[in-house]
Amino acid sequence: MTNPLYALTDHDHTENERNKTMRKHSKTMSMGLMPATYLVQLETFISPGLPYLSLIGLHDEDRRIRNRIRAACKAVGYELPACRTTVNLMPASTPKLPGLCVLACAVSILAADGRIPSAERLEDTIILGDVNEDGTIPPVDADLTDLAAYAAHRLEIRRIIIPSANLAGTTIPTGVEVIGLGRIDELLNQ
Repeated sequence: MTNPLYALTDHDHTENERNKTMRKHSKTMSMGLMPATYLVQLETFISPGLPYLSLIGLHDEDRRIRNRIRAACKAVGYELPACRTTVNLMPASTPKLPGLCVLACAVSILAADGRIPSAERLEDTIILGDVNEDGTIPPVDADLTDLAAYAAHRLEIRRIIIPSANLAGTTIPTGVEVIGLGRIDELLNQ
């Protein structure tokens, strides 16, 4: 005999079936500066499970970064999926500056969930920046000229997304498309 406390409703069956088959994935890139300039590869997986946002390879013991990503997405009208979302930043053992990688985390989540129309273009795009809780993208307190040059010449990257506030002070290498963003939702419309 089935215990009524554990009986599933029709809605629960539908939701459970959807979660069993739902597996989403995206790839993006960012950069780090410590100890020297290096590539940070991000892979995001949205999979069945209890709602949770996990950032592997980014020091976030007090959950401020996760909460900021969640609030920024909500501010632009997007709720994180009600299942397990894992963002893996590689190399995991190398320290990362949140001010350079958090925007890439948020964009990778949006891409994995199908919210960015041209998400496949992000796989060969460097994304640099942070996010505020209101969805705005603050300027990066670093010289992005050196990062852009490294990305173009050493990594052969042809597209870089940076905060729009950093556009004027950044020298762009020849052959590189630079997209400046002031808010996360600007990327949702491209």
